[in-house]
Amino acid sequence: MTFQFMKTAVTTIMLLFVVQFPAFAEDVSPTDQTETQAVISDQISAFQSSEFDRAFSHAAPNIRSVFKTADRFISMVKGGYQPLFNPDFYSFGRNTFLYGEIYQEVLATDQNGKQWQAVYTLKKQPDGSWKITGVKMEPYKGAST
Repeated sequence: MTFQFMKTAVTTIMLLFVVQFPAFAEDVSPTDQTETQAVISDQISAFQSSEFDRAFSHAAPNIRSVFKTADRFISMVKGGYQPLFNPDFYSFGRNTFLYGEIYQEVLATDQNGKQWQAVYTLKKQPDGSWKITGVKMEPYKGAST
């Protein structure tokens, strides 16, 4: 199994767990919501302005250790996350705090008008900053009930 497959599987299971057992999830504080959404927004802004070192700086140590350089990281993002690399529009959706990470939904529209749903996971680092630990993205299927 690859690292990305394992991360995707764990994220999917965690999201299903949150939906099925919301008592285990916690609300995200307004401060943490503002800070984590700012991290995501700044990374997307850095992608769009070709400030790739800045975009890579928002990746958590687990991601940085896999890709080692901003160039490798950006190559992966361009190849697998184009709607987040260069969205026509994006907005924040639901979020939750579970087992030390924030799960933040991002709804994005790509340059061709197709809608995507991404779930970012972010973890607070020892220095107090929030870093992105992973992203799972799929075509948007509409709001769930």
